[in-house]
Amino acid sequence: MALKSALNAEMKRLKGDAKGLEKKRADLTADIDKKIAENAKKQEMLQAFMDATFGVKPKSAASQETTASGTRRKRRNRKGVKQRVLGVINASSDGIKRNAIIQKIGMSSSDEAGHQYVSNTLRALMDEDQITNKGRVYFPKGSGETSPAVASTSDDSSSESSQGTPTTEPSSDESPPSSSGFGPVSNH
Repeated sequence: MALKSALNAEMKRLKGDAKGLEKKRADLTADIDKKIAENAKKQEMLQAFMDATFGVKPKSAASQETTASGTRRKRRNRKGVKQRVLGVINASSDGIKRNAIIQKIGMSSSDEAGHQYVSNTLRALMDEDQITNKGRVYFPKGSGETSPAVASTSDDSSSESSQGTPTTEPSSDESPPSSSGFGPVSNH
């Protein structure tokens, strides 16, 4: 019987210790939560002071838009995409198509806005004379963009022969090229 009462006393002591530890945990958690809240309040006050002292830029309407469900749309950061696109094109001197560029820069296939951004970037790079294109294939500026291997991968259909030189004689069905620059015109 003495053993049973000793074990019961030890169990009671351990339960008391557990309650004491739980209370310490609650006190520590409450203290930490209080310090975190104080820190957040100080940050807010400092930010408000900085905004008042140095001015704050108004947020753009695009970043404030909400979806039909009432949640904010997340704006994607597109910084560096132009340089990555240019790097991919420069790395492929034989030319590269838009979809291959999108894959190489690691853009998600479901990111439709990102795909449009890449298309706009390609147009801007061509306008800045940093790249050229032939059909749907993009080349670094000054590369061998008229090589026969690349010409066969281009998606545009042109009136060039397999050697890459334009035909000069019209067939019997065609009249000579007009001065409008639209190529051969059918007499039918």
